[in-house]
Amino acid sequence: MFFLLSKILSFLIDPFFFVIYFLLASLLHKRKYLRRRFLTFGLLFLIIFSNPFIHKFIYDLWNVKYETKNITYDYGILLGGMVNLESTADNIIFSKYNDRLLNTIELFFEKRIKKILISGASGSLTSELKEAEILKNYLIKIGIPDSCVLAENSSKNTYENAIYSEKILTQIHANKEFNCLIITSDYHMRRALACFKKTNLNVDPYVKKPSIKHFDLEYIIVPQSSALFTWKILLHEIIGYCTYKLLNYI
Repeated sequence: MFFLLSKILSFLIDPFFFVIYFLLASLLHKRKYLRRRFLTFGLLFLIIFSNPFIHKFIYDLWNVKYETKNITYDYGILLGGMVNLESTADNIIFSKYNDRLLNTIELFFEKRIKKILISGASGSLTSELKEAEILKNYLIKIGIPDSCVLAENSSKNTYENAIYSEKILTQIHANKEFNCLIITSDYHMRRALACFKKTNLNVDPYVKKPSIKHFDLEYIIVPQSSALFTWKILLHEIIGYCTYKLLNYI
């Protein structure tokens, strides 16, 4: 029930929803003075949410600040959420945010993680997709040994990612010590890390930072429609984090 309410709330604070609501109200409301106010608010929201510089400023405040340790981890735990629901084992359609998969592949071949645990089903209440199994087969195809890839196909959300990953790894290692690197997209790391910190796993986050900074005046002053979508992702994540707080998942 809480997750359904979370999704509804995410829709209601969608930047597209705000802009469209106020602009439509500015055209359809009976009172002329209120139409002007709605138009002002609509344009203001459009300017704010379409500005990449403002989004990046808030985005950077939200992201986890952490220096990745220069050690080898026993496991890299790759969280799902990068595969389209219409994907199959023979035809994988990756989403825009597949950076976590690319980072995992890089870490493995650099020998910074010994094994990979992929955690996640589809993340949808209506889909039977087993994302972890699909991605496991993909990693094996590109040259990662079968013995180095585990798949957890039961979890539907970040909280369950942590619970089921802990169950699998503690069964394998019993009382032996091992360490894990959490690998996900930067916008999702705060909630993911908080969930895994509630388990008994020894975990660190993998945070990849840019090595150079690029300044572009156009980036600051020219509105971008893509910023509206990235705001939606960020606001959804903040709501998810607050929901998990209420449920005592983190």
